[in-house]
Parts: sequence; C-alpha cells; structure tokens
Amino acid sequence: MDYNKIGNLISTERKAKKLTQAKLAEKLFVSEKTVSKWETGKGSPDTNSLQKLCEIFNISINELLNGERISKDNYIPKAEEQLLALQKEKEESDKRLLLSEYIFGAIIVISFIIILYGAVYAIEQLHMSTLPIIVIVLDVIMFGVAAQFALFIEQKTGFYQCPKCQHKYIPKYHSVNLAMHIGRTRYMKCPNCNKYSWNKKVIK
Repeated sequence: MDYNKIGNLISTERKAKKLTQAKLAEKLFVSEKTVSKWETGKGSPDTNSLQKLCEIFNISINELLNGERISKDNYIPKAEEQLLALQKEKEESDKRLLLSEYIFGAIIVISFIIILYGAVYAIEQLHMSTLPIIVIVLDVIMFGVAAQFALFIEQKTGFYQCPKCQHKYIPKYHSVNLAMHIGRTRYMKCPNCNKYSWNKKVIK
C-alpha cells in the first residue's frame, strides 16, 4: 500500500467536507495527531477507522486503500491490484516475524546456557546452594515462557502445508504446541485430507 497516496486522499476528502483534523479525529474517536500521521503517510488507519472514514467520505474501502477515486471501469482491476499488494505486504511482514523468532530464540538459548552455567559454577566452585537453585528454577521458567512466545509467533505467521494434498492451513496453537517437530516442520493432522504427515511452514 502507498501510505502517501492514502494520506493525500484522506486530506483531500477531509477538506472537501470542510473538516479540520481535530473534527475528523473526534468523529473517528482517535487523536488529532493520529489523523496527522495518516495524512503525512507515516501510518495507516486500522480496520475500524477505515470503515468509518469510508462512511464519512462516501467512498469504498477499495478506493481508500488505493488512495484515489476509482471509476466503474477500473474498479475490479484496482481491487485485484490492491488484494495482491495486501498479500505481498502480509508475506513481507510474516518473513520479518519469522526472522525475529530466530533472533529471539537464539538470544534466549544463549542467555539460558550462560545463566545455567553461572548457577552451576556457583554451586560447585563457590559452594553456594540456595540462591543458585532459585536462579536455575527461574531460568527454566523464563526459558519455557520464551519458547511458548516464539511458538506463538510461528503459529500465527504464514501457513503449514500438507505434503500429501498440498493444502495450506493455520492450525490451532495447541496442535502446534503438542506436535513433534524438526525446526519449523511439524508432524500434524491435515484438516483437509485428515492424514498425519510432516507439515512444512510456508509463507505463501
């Protein structure tokens, strides 16, 4: 999506309705600063604001996301173009999220090992007992919480693809959590063919 075009359309339509940024913000239940960010291309309206803006300006969501009024002849091609743009944007976002999972996972594993090593060293070499044990317990708990968070990121981004029927789907969190896995490939039941197999994580 071209945020600058969307911002220009919002600004143009707002002025045509003789609304200030403050008045438009009041109608949308957002801050004047938020409207200013939209109009300068530094952000885009969320789903609720999109719908309300379309009602206020009497335009379609397709027109708003394209940043221009669209004639009837160009409406369908523009809609398809916008869907492709949204799909591409989602794919790029998913790639960034999965990369962040790798980085986050690496940091957590390294931290876990360092803290565990330090606690064991304190027990064996410094003859400490209570504090290192507490540290180890907390370290294990934090590692478990962090692992669940990383798994949540993985489950929400992209799709899993069944190698038997090629069906792509987003499984429920508990299905991913309980499944055997090798990296991001998990042994799960496909909701389409109902067969268990090693389902690979794919972005598109």
